[in-house]
Order: sequence, then structure tokens, then C-alpha cells
Amino acid sequence: MKKFFLATGILMVTAITASYAQEFNDDNANDVKPTITKTMAEIQKEGAETNQNAVSVFTVNQFASDFPDVTDIRFDREKDHDVITYTLNGRINTAYYDDNNELMGTIHNRSMQDLPAEAQTEIAKRYADYTVVKVVRFNANSDNESYIDINSELPFYGDSSETSSNYFVELKNNDNKAIVLMVGLSGEVSFFTTMK
Repeated sequence: MKKFFLATGILMVTAITASYAQEFNDDNANDVKPTITKTMAEIQKEGAETNQNAVSVFTVNQFASDFPDVTDIRFDREKDHDVITYTLNGRINTAYYDDNNELMGTIHNRSMQDLPAEAQTEIAKRYADYTVVKVVRFNANSDNESYIDINSELPFYGDSSETSSNYFVELKNNDNKAIVLMVGLSGEVSFFTTMK
């Protein structure tokens, strides 16, 4: 694993150095300016000074290790989480990383039909005056003990001590009151939060 991070770091420095290099032109060989080189520490410091909301290079490396076969990758920083959106098997997914560059969990868009049948029935009965806006599945990373110990917020719905995998169903009524239900993988339905 250390070799992977070292190799990735070396590749990044090489790529950045190459991007700063002056193109070599045979006709004007004497006019070539010296190559500008920067250390990884200088690049990281420069990035931190210019963009406080930049995703950590360590998170980028960890993501590459966690999800090697994904496409359409987009990196963002939200509050105190690194958020990475990507495509896997034709589906758009989102991964959340904490400040220790550890995977907190992933979110996958789903539909009502993906919920256990008893949950679908209960939601239809108890929340008949609401319309389903969105269904997502949050897969918690049970290996991330710091996330479990801190009981920090679920990055997409606010404060919660919830650290297990669940479905979340966003509902809205005619008065534009929006709520979120939590549905366990075995079908239990509970109120989670009110959307603002």
C-alpha cells in the first residue's frame, strides 16, 4: 500500500513538472527556458492557499485505491467532508470521506421498488399525502471506526448518530413540507428529519 501511495505521489509530481515544462522546439533550441520544478509540499501549500475547499490529495489517492475501476470522477469539498461523485456499472454514485481521508460511506440513487415490500406498503399507507422525491441507499463503511465513534453527521441530511447502511426516502406534500424517512435494509420505517 505504501508503494502505491509513493508511486502515485511520484507520478503526480512528474505530471505537474511536465505541465510546467516549456515545449521543446528544434528550430529555436537556444530559446528554450529552464523547466520550473516544485516539490509536492510546495504544490500542496499552494493549493491550500488558493483553495481552502480543495479535496485532499490523500483522499484522492485513497479513493483511487478504494474504487479503481470507476469513470466520470468529480471531486468536491462540502463542509468537513470530501465528496467524490463517480460512475460505476452505468450508475452515478457518491463517496464521502472524512478529514482522516477514510471512506465514511457511499450513496447510490435507488427507486421505491428497491425498498423491501413491507416498507413500500407502510410508506404508501402512512404518508399517502406525500410524493416521493428521491430514494437513496447509504452504505456505511463499518471499517471507519472514527466515523462510528464520533457519530458525526450524515453529510447529506444533517446531524445523526446513524452509522449503519439504510435507505433514505425524501417525501414532499402539497404544502411543500419535505421530510426524510429512514428505511432499514430489513424494511423498518422511521422518521429521520425535516428538510429545510
